Amino acid sequence: MLTSQPLHYLQADDPGAGKTIMAGLLIRELLIRGDLKRCLIVCPGSLVEQWQDELGSRFQLPFEILTNDRIEASRSGNPFSEINLMIARLDKLSRDEDAQLKLAKSDWDLIVCDESHKMSASFFGGEIKETKRYKLGKLLGGITRNFLLMTATPHNGKEEDFQLFLSLLDSD
Repeated sequence: MLTSQPLHYLQADDPGAGKTIMAGLLIRELLIRGDLKRCLIVCPGSLVEQWQDELGSRFQLPFEILTNDRIEASRSGNPFSEINLMIARLDKLSRDEDAQLKLAKSDWDLIVCDESHKMSASFFGGEIKETKRYKLGKLLGGITRNFLLMTATPHNGKEEDFQLFLSLLDSD
């Protein structure tokens, strides 16, 4: 992945195959090279502490979890512009329009989305149905230089849906 800059990748591998470790290695390498200052991890709520623990213990990366209290305590009113290493809950961001407005005003060197298959859209009857999570994926792709989607289940068997999913990385 490091030979392509900016990188827009889908990391699809079996559960337990080390996707989180690979993301941590990428983050650490980009930091060492001076190519990364700001990184956002977006994942389901049940995984935020696991991400924080893994990145802290294995890579000594002090990621902060975005909470409602942290949002309210923000000096500027926009925690996305204040925190350089952040972990945010997928559904918090996809359902909270105010958070999305603040997020849209930020920029990131790398955004990593775990369980990214949840950011799906569907094509049925000649129409595209974009979910809130899919719209969030489009927003995230537009505010970062490097974008990494991670999932163990990238394909649901429907080619049109898979192409929509891949369009989060490359609109062509």
